Amino acid sequence: MSTDPPLKELALHNITVRFGGLTALDDVSLRVAPGRIVGVIGPNGAGKTTLFNVICGFVPPTSGHLTLDGQPWRPRPHQLNGLGIARTLQGVGQFGGMSVLENVMVGTRGRRAEAEAMAALTRCGVDRYAGARPGALPYATRKRVELARALVAKPRILMLDEPAGGLDADEIQWLASLIKETGTTVLLVEHHMDLVMSVCDEILVLDFGKPIALGTPEEISKNPRVTDAYLGAAA
Repeated sequence: MSTDPPLKELALHNITVRFGGLTALDDVSLRVAPGRIVGVIGPNGAGKTTLFNVICGFVPPTSGHLTLDGQPWRPRPHQLNGLGIARTLQGVGQFGGMSVLENVMVGTRGRRAEAEAMAALTRCGVDRYAGARPGALPYATRKRVELARALVAKPRILMLDEPAGGLDADEIQWLASLIKETGTTVLLVEHHMDLVMSVCDEILVLDFGKPIALGTPEEISKNPRVTDAYLGAAA
């Protein structure tokens, strides 16, 4: 029998975020059930990264609240790793003065940090760069290192912020397989619609901070409000 802690359920309840006169999120509710892959999509400026920042405790909601496993939760960035929550960034926020292996070791909570970091690099296909400095590597390779650093923590909730950025078609196909094989709860922000549609169980669509659709990939692909949000009413 597995001794791994159970997957966590994350939920946002009527979250609104305002920055002065700008409403970045407008009454957003979302339930991320254990073991599900949930996508968050929308045009640039829709509020996707703000939603991630609320979950990570970087941005406090103006109104609304979060729950974790059904209990009220006020996230704190320094507590995320201990709670089994890992996040990748849109860019590649790696430490230039450390090796790739050392960067990934930062993400581990285990005692066998080096072995676990190497295993994560191998899983992401970049173990041969373990001794290199991140700044010397191609962008797509650094994206894989970022994934390895998130996976080494063995998260129960994995938050992926545009993980396909800079990847080619073959790499995106590899990424899709990796996401589906993680065996954990995944929250995915992504612009590559083929990736979103192929891996997600459910998709939330934001437009100017407001939720306009929530459903399965099939339902979202047929929703005219989603088409309008991406392509304009003329489409």
